[in-house]
Amino acid sequence: MNRTVRKFLKNPFNMIFLLILISVLMVAVFPDLFARYGPYSMDYDAVLEGPSLKHLFGTDQFGRDIFSRCVFGLQKSVIIAFSSILFASVIGTVLGLIAGYYGGVWDLIIMRICDGFFAFPSLILALFIVALFGSSLLNLIIAIGIVYVPIFARTVRGATLSVRESLFVKASKVIGKSNFKIMLTDVLLNLSSVLIVTFTTNLSTAFLTEASLGFLGLSVPPPEPTLGGLVGQGTAFLLSAPWITLFPGFVIAVVVLSLNILGDGLRDVLDPKNR
Repeated sequence: MNRTVRKFLKNPFNMIFLLILISVLMVAVFPDLFARYGPYSMDYDAVLEGPSLKHLFGTDQFGRDIFSRCVFGLQKSVIIAFSSILFASVIGTVLGLIAGYYGGVWDLIIMRICDGFFAFPSLILALFIVALFGSSLLNLIIAIGIVYVPIFARTVRGATLSVRESLFVKASKVIGKSNFKIMLTDVLLNLSSVLIVTFTTNLSTAFLTEASLGFLGLSVPPPEPTLGGLVGQGTAFLLSAPWITLFPGFVIAVVVLSLNILGDGLRDVLDPKNR
């Protein structure tokens, strides 16, 4: 484990973007420490004011501080993206374990359902679910999570197919371990590196999916700020006040880039093929 950590931290890009991501998480967890103004506070004497020392990212058409709204919007976006991928990883892992370990009719049913989900673009599927049930925080988490369940199911199923033929799994069967215990203690523990990489790499795309829904007006309803919603709301002022759109878009780009770099770094050190 220590060798893996040292190998990961040896790459300077991993270190830089890990620090950036930790900073982002600090801002998301403690937004009140970083925001000078409330996300709904209006100053009609500073409407559409450009970036300044008073308002680092400028203000919007209601005089609200863009930096403060980005901070609180980042919190919402992180909660939605992380929770949705956590939901997808739990459900997808269970389905993938059942399909890969038992095979047969279970494998056939679960994989065909996954194929059905893969037939739809992820954003279109999320749009359909949100439009059907409404754009609340819980509905967003479930909608985005459902989109990523097949990815985890297929990944875990493929890894389980190889692990179930291992000698230690066969030995566990010989000594009388139940299938549930074998899947939990033998198979699942050996899939930890696969799950970590899959979780990290899909977290960035879930973040983008939430931002896309927010841009289309289907994320958390206004006046609650989300990064995608801030970008969408600023498009009407793109020529007169571009900072309304540019700064939230920049925050999205930094978060997604950091997650992608860290995902690649984790894949390099955890993937047995790269060792």
